[in-house]
Amino acid sequence: MSLRRFFRRKQWDTERAAELESHLQIETDRNVEAGMSPAEARATACRKMGNPARIREAIYEMNSISFVDTFWRDLRFSLRTLRKRPAFAIVVVLSLALGIGANTAIFSLVDGIMFRPLPVPNPSGLVTIDIAASRLTSFGASSYLDWVDLSARSKSFQALTTRQEMSAGMNPSGAVRDGKPQVVWGQLVSGNFFSSLGVQPALGRIFHPEEDQTPGKYPVMVISYSLWKRMFAGNPEIIGKQVELSGHSFTIIGVTPKSFLGVDLWFRPDVYLPMMMTATVSPEGNDTLTHRSYRGCTLLGRLKPGVTIAQAQAEMNVIMDDLEREYPESNKDTVAIIRNEMSRRLQSGSATFAGILIGLVVLVLIMSCVNVASLMMAKATSRVREISMQLALGASRGALVRQFLTESTVLAILGGGSGILIAAACIRGFAALIPFSISPTGPDFHLDTRVLACAALASMAAVFLFGVAPAFMAVKEGASAANTRSELGGRSGSALVRRILIGGQLVLSVVLLVAGGLFLRAFSRAHSADLGFNPDHMLLVFVDPSLSGYNDERATHLNEQILERVSTLPGVTSATLAANVPFLSGGSWDLSIDGYTSAGGERFLDTNTNQIGPGYFATLQIPLLSGREFTAHDNAKAPQVAIVNETLARRYIVESDSLDKTLGRILRLRDSVPIQIVGVVKDSSSGAISEPPPPTFYLPYLQQGSSRATLELRTKGDPIALVSLVRQQIGAVDPKLTPLSVLTMADAFSSNGLFSYRIVAILGGAFGLIALSLAVVGLYGVVSFLVSRRTQEIGIRMALGAQRSSVLRMILLNGISLAAAGLVIGMVVALAAAPLMRSLLGGVSPRDPLTVVAISLILLTATSVASWIPAQRATRVDPNAALRCE
Repeated sequence: MSLRRFFRRKQWDTERAAELESHLQIETDRNVEAGMSPAEARATACRKMGNPARIREAIYEMNSISFVDTFWRDLRFSLRTLRKRPAFAIVVVLSLALGIGANTAIFSLVDGIMFRPLPVPNPSGLVTIDIAASRLTSFGASSYLDWVDLSARSKSFQALTTRQEMSAGMNPSGAVRDGKPQVVWGQLVSGNFFSSLGVQPALGRIFHPEEDQTPGKYPVMVISYSLWKRMFAGNPEIIGKQVELSGHSFTIIGVTPKSFLGVDLWFRPDVYLPMMMTATVSPEGNDTLTHRSYRGCTLLGRLKPGVTIAQAQAEMNVIMDDLEREYPESNKDTVAIIRNEMSRRLQSGSATFAGILIGLVVLVLIMSCVNVASLMMAKATSRVREISMQLALGASRGALVRQFLTESTVLAILGGGSGILIAAACIRGFAALIPFSISPTGPDFHLDTRVLACAALASMAAVFLFGVAPAFMAVKEGASAANTRSELGGRSGSALVRRILIGGQLVLSVVLLVAGGLFLRAFSRAHSADLGFNPDHMLLVFVDPSLSGYNDERATHLNEQILERVSTLPGVTSATLAANVPFLSGGSWDLSIDGYTSAGGERFLDTNTNQIGPGYFATLQIPLLSGREFTAHDNAKAPQVAIVNETLARRYIVESDSLDKTLGRILRLRDSVPIQIVGVVKDSSSGAISEPPPPTFYLPYLQQGSSRATLELRTKGDPIALVSLVRQQIGAVDPKLTPLSVLTMADAFSSNGLFSYRIVAILGGAFGLIALSLAVVGLYGVVSFLVSRRTQEIGIRMALGAQRSSVLRMILLNGISLAAAGLVIGMVVALAAAPLMRSLLGGVSPRDPLTVVAISLILLTATSVASWIPAQRATRVDPNAALRCE
């Protein structure tokens, strides 16, 4: 049978009906001519031809596909059934939409952070190479010269690439009319960067190998698709045009494809330059290319076919040992760590966070399915008599089960579609949770085929979880021919299963509520945590004179002038400079301490550092425990000095002795220049609030020199009110110089310092509210169904003299006893599982008594209200009407 005939069955039937009528009329005419009466002639013709309706049915069946017809019939029946009960359909679809939408949104979040492969061909062949300062750490950057040696000596890689972040002031006036200068962020990359990744340009070309051989010779650049659209309006003639970066002319030679956002999770480059142009756009560019101790390069390699990570690691270990012998000053104790991108992400500390979120959201989906299953079971129980009648008339059990599953599938599709809309809204909201950064940052969260596949999988799982059991149970009860209302009441097997399902739902809701409560407690605790400094009334102004062509020396002098001017502004109590800002940026250098060697024999320690100006600790209100602060005399002409925090002093120098003994001790960087400790300060937070402050040493900004700096101003009143005055003072020093960004320290702490606490508090709280809502709706449904099925019993009790209060108490006890059992079991499960979340609780006890009591009261109150409403309705039953109820 052809599909054409299948889809034209109605037309085919109409034509056959006309054809049969024609044959019947011809036969009738012949019988009339033979002498029969018209009625007798018609009857004889019909007997000869057979029943026309049966013939048409046979032809229709010949042109049909049985399983398609069956599905279409069941689908129409399901839609009619749901249309008759819109409230039921809405509750079920909303429950599923919440579960599926939450799962899809969280999968998008976790996928974007943890599992999504790099947007390049064959990403499985790529590996990351970290050059760590010692075996005590798993992450670290490489020097450019180390990359040169690794590329030349390694035989395991098809190609080994390097990249380094950069920023520059771009003047696009040479390529676009009325183009305004602005800051762009990008990467300096090796010449084989794009070819190794397999990235082909959307326009123009990528770098040639010779363009990354000679310093400063080829001022060419590849721009991102986003920048091409944003700054150049997607002009296809942009190739060959010239723009200025940091006052130097560069030629645009290519545009990356739209799908390529770079290879870094938290950084989206706008421009790519050859590594050999480092000195042109970066003040410390010469150091990058010539100093082996300057470690700012990130390595990414593509393995040769057949080479495993273990083999590449073994080869790299040998090479690193050779480099340590050849360059002991810069490569002492350094190790290379080779991993694929996903392994590196999993080891970065986000795995626990992602695992807990996935676990919680799966519980939400299970709760949604359990809630729907109980509603479907209640609906199926109300149709037992209808089902028994269908079975008596010859319907097969399989056909009835199929009808129920079709209805479940329709609901799952509607719930899945609605869930995708909810997920899309949540994904857009994730952008607001990304921490602040002055550079383009953040993973790309969007609905792609992987996320939609997750939604489809969740929908199919929902069909199985909430559709199969009610279908079989309804048919089984129908076959038992439960014909009276008393037999269909709360004592049936399905009623017991419903109570078990609601009990399980209450258990899961307690687990989710406890998790959400603990996360909210952790957020509240982190928000009021002692940071070791005072973030209130502080203004942060980010400046970088190098974007306007200043070198380090001139930029340092310019920043000093700006600091002097803003310090005198009315409302400013103190001001200072710093290279890094707590919660926004940080840095670490390899540090050795004279007289200290680690237990493993490593001499150098990867240690947090910051370059700060005079008055830094006074401005941030960090107590000085011993020695002195930096002064204006600690400049490039003075002996090198440092200040260390209490943790560094206690861990590596004096242990339990007086901190005064730290003063005068010598620190050394990879260049071995002695740096004398002149002060010790109290520990302060710089990143993770939940972890103790790490060992940190501070160097004088005026001594080290740097173009990029942050002005940190403490004010009497609202810091934002001074922004316009600060901009005026910066413009007075150099009219071409504008701040990169302006932010308060309180906002920096809220956006970045509380990021992980905020996101788990928001998501955990949302999951808890969803769970509570589903549990209350489920309990309300069970108690309401119980009341409706026991109407006659209640009427008899009241006719025999039962008081309304006793009826109310009887119904309430049914609901509250179920809630109490779920609460007790749920608390046991929640308290047993809570320690798994310890890393996200920031010091809050996983068995926090305040959270346990609050959640218990909330759940008991909500379930009591859910039980009281149908119980109150039961007390208004008219005994006479109830006794007449069949």
